[in-house]
Amino acid sequence: MLVIGVIFTLVLPIFLIAINVGYVTHSDWLYTYNWWRNGVSERTGLPTSELYSAADQIKAYFANDAERLDVQVNTSRGVVSLFGEREILHMIDVKDLMRYVERVSVWSGGVLVLCAALGLAIRRGDFFASMSQWLRWCALVWGLMIATLVVVAIIDFTWIFTQFHLLSFANDLWQLDPFRHYLLLLFPERFFLEATLFIALLTVIEFAGLYVGARLVEIRLSDDQS
Repeated sequence: MLVIGVIFTLVLPIFLIAINVGYVTHSDWLYTYNWWRNGVSERTGLPTSELYSAADQIKAYFANDAERLDVQVNTSRGVVSLFGEREILHMIDVKDLMRYVERVSVWSGGVLVLCAALGLAIRRGDFFASMSQWLRWCALVWGLMIATLVVVAIIDFTWIFTQFHLLSFANDLWQLDPFRHYLLLLFPERFFLEATLFIALLTVIEFAGLYVGARLVEIRLSDDQS
């Protein structure tokens, strides 16, 4: 059970963060918040309806098999392509990264299901007591790591943002001009800061929910046996 517990503890936060990244990326409410919070309509000169259209095209791009992204919006000059070549090439890299995150969520979810199945087979009703212990240690270790990340992000998110891109991409296409490239005009650095904080908050809430759930099941089974 020790090996199963270690694997479970290591894989669970990876699974939660991966699914939360996917959820946040496709959440309309986050885009709506971004338009308002960062004054994107004023920054870009695009009406909110066109911002939603651009966001929908980006989300569709992540879900389809197209290699290149061509976001088209209506302007006073007619229908134009919003992104230049450098932005389009960078979005190819971003799509590859999102596909990788999706695969990680699937494989890590499969590992968790296998751990749970093995735990139930070996410990039966006592499995939930073990699970609550795993979750407690997992929440302690990873909670401290997430809290540290949040503090560093609040203090100097630009450093984290830069390190993330250096680790995630093999080129410098992500180095865009925030005053000229529409990708950063639509999604400024503060958008990514607050998206990161939302992901951290969701992960903490999910940890708490899983721990409380396992603890309640443990107590219920203990009462039934007594």
